[in-house]
Amino acid sequence: MYLKPIEPFREIERLRRQMDSLFSFEEFERPRIDVIETENEIKVKAEIPGISKDDLDIVVYDEEVRITGEFKKSDEYKDEHLRRVERYYGNFSRTIPLPAEVKAEEARAEYKDGILTLTIPKSDRQTSRGKRIKLQ
Repeated sequence: MYLKPIEPFREIERLRRQMDSLFSFEEFERPRIDVIETENEIKVKAEIPGISKDDLDIVVYDEEVRITGEFKKSDEYKDEHLRRVERYYGNFSRTIPLPAEVKAEEARAEYKDGILTLTIPKSDRQTSRGKRIKLQ
């Protein structure tokens, strides 16, 4: 008869990894974004594959952008046939602060190949960043 030594710390580490993956919020940090600032505009690129543009809602404010949407579960397979589900389904919302004030009413959006691209012109209005006052 073969006896296997008990390794309690290995089992505890395995359990910790399983708990970490269970409570991982990595998939809730979607969409992943890039913010690019040029002299005249700000571009926000969001990676949102597998979602219909009808399921996206985009609101541009003077200093931030809010992207909300829903990944819908396909009715292609019945639940009893599923063996593994790693894709995220459900609602998401992401608010992205912008590095400069923008003209929200002139924002444009394009959604192609799972990438949402927002092009937002910068505002002409100069925001006050403070004024240095000399002591007398």
